[in-house]
Amino acid sequence: MSGQGAALADFVRHSGPLRGQALQRLAIACAATLARLHASGMFGLRLSPESVALGTRGQVLIGWHPKAGGSAAEDIQAWADLVVFAATGVQDGDRAVLPPTLRIAVEQCRQSDTAARPRAVDLLRVLLGHTVATAVASVDDLLAS
Repeated sequence: MSGQGAALADFVRHSGPLRGQALQRLAIACAATLARLHASGMFGLRLSPESVALGTRGQVLIGWHPKAGGSAAEDIQAWADLVVFAATGVQDGDRAVLPPTLRIAVEQCRQSDTAARPRAVDLLRVLLGHTVATAVASVDDLLAS
């Protein structure tokens, strides 16, 4: 990813944690990608500060390296871990720095009961501020609204 942008790990190490719109953009872009890939049956995506890069114009670039036997629940926890890292600069940082919606989403995605973690599409709905009325919308419909 080096030609396209800085890996999130390097960016945070050199420029500090993400805040505001940059953090929100990262969280939504990664959740949307998870939702799309999960809908197509791809799991075990190894989302990490090394596999996500921030482009020169603020775009989020994701390099997936699927592993056999991965699950949606593992991907969801990896999303939460990535957001915490982006906001704090450490893997298990203080979630208090997260905006309320992100903090609640991260807590849900880190539940020890993997069956209680949200699906990626439901996570995306929460991050975009949608209600239950949008429950039947596709990922593309959610992003278009």
